Amino acid sequence: MRVLLVQAVSAPFTGELVYPLGLARLARVLAGRHQLAGMDLNLDPHPWPALAARLEDFRPQAVCISFRNLDPLAGNHVSWLPQLQVLARLVRRHRPRALVIAGGPGFSLFARRLMAEVPELDLGVAGEAEQVLPALLQDPAGPPYPAGVLYRRDGALAGGGMSHLPECRRLPSPDWGLFPLGPYRRRNRYVAFMGVESKRGCPHRCSYCLYPVLQGGRVRLRSPRRVLDELEALQREQGLELVHFTDPVLNQPAAHLRALCRGMLERGLTLKWTGFFREDSLTPADLDLYQRAGLAAVYFSADGASAQALALLNKGLEPEQILAAARLVARRKILAVYHFLVNLPGENRRTVDQGRRLLETIMDIHQRHHAPPSMVFNNLRLYPGAPLTRRLLEQGLIPPDQDLLYPCYYNPPPWDGLRYQWEALCLGRQVGA
Repeated sequence: MRVLLVQAVSAPFTGELVYPLGLARLARVLAGRHQLAGMDLNLDPHPWPALAARLEDFRPQAVCISFRNLDPLAGNHVSWLPQLQVLARLVRRHRPRALVIAGGPGFSLFARRLMAEVPELDLGVAGEAEQVLPALLQDPAGPPYPAGVLYRRDGALAGGGMSHLPECRRLPSPDWGLFPLGPYRRRNRYVAFMGVESKRGCPHRCSYCLYPVLQGGRVRLRSPRRVLDELEALQREQGLELVHFTDPVLNQPAAHLRALCRGMLERGLTLKWTGFFREDSLTPADLDLYQRAGLAAVYFSADGASAQALALLNKGLEPEQILAAARLVARRKILAVYHFLVNLPGENRRTVDQGRRLLETIMDIHQRHHAPPSMVFNNLRLYPGAPLTRRLLEQGLIPPDQDLLYPCYYNPPPWDGLRYQWEALCLGRQVGA
């Protein structure tokens, strides 16, 4: 079967790119079974003529669409749904008999709704597709279908659930040939475009986060040897110098990351890497090992800037643990990127003052060691199914008919400008203003 793998529009053309890791891994799984072609619509400022030409030239019998992001977050009121709708219509127009399948993280969060909004989709995969997609392409005429598959029956949507792999130790490396790295290398200037997975699943229960929905609440580790083989190939064969670990939390379990770091040192890898870390799991010895193994930047996502905010978000963290982590990374002059959500439910003068003091202390710690941090502030994006969203609906703080498919942020007055005030505070501290 001729199968076209398409990365849907999920980033502004002028922005930093993210490599289509999911599709590249699916290409590896499907290799040898089908004739494959790939296309990332984010690479072309005018993707639609290029897509139409590819559909006419390759004549796919199946088109598999990865819908990574619903919107660009960061307070932007932009939705990528129109691009997904146009993509599906173009496929149906040029290849009316092709099987059209959608998946990806953005699709998985709104799978039933998106199947209704995009009637050109024949099938949808919610969750992980490495096992499901080969089965669908081999026998698309079901049902029965595996868990996680949505389909149309007698004019109605059927199926559903979420597909998760039972384990990830043998998860294969991506096939980078279908989506060559060159265009991404030329576009990105500041952040790593290439992601590497060392595990899937998140055991934490943050009240606003849907990682446990997308990847499950049980941590499933990849084999350290397979991850190291992937890193070595990226450096020695692809010439990469920087990658980003896509794990929900990179340093948990700590023993797994230690094994990876020791392996990188044993293999003589000089690849630099970044990832998201839990503040309460950092130790001086581990950080020293991470640095020797190529750690380039630590991303923190405490998200709450006060004790009340941390409790509301169910982070399992205290403000002092955030400051302790700041001291550890600042002393080693490791670039630290802090993410905070601003104007959370229940925000008041006391929590605002606490948050301001926390930010000032973080800035003081880093300035003391001449290691300026990066501070990122956002408002809370509301997703259906998140415990905090359900609580706000029950309390009447969100209208019951609010459509959460489109960008919806919690940011009521009087603190709706707090994000910008804190940005000015941190920037002023950095430049001495």
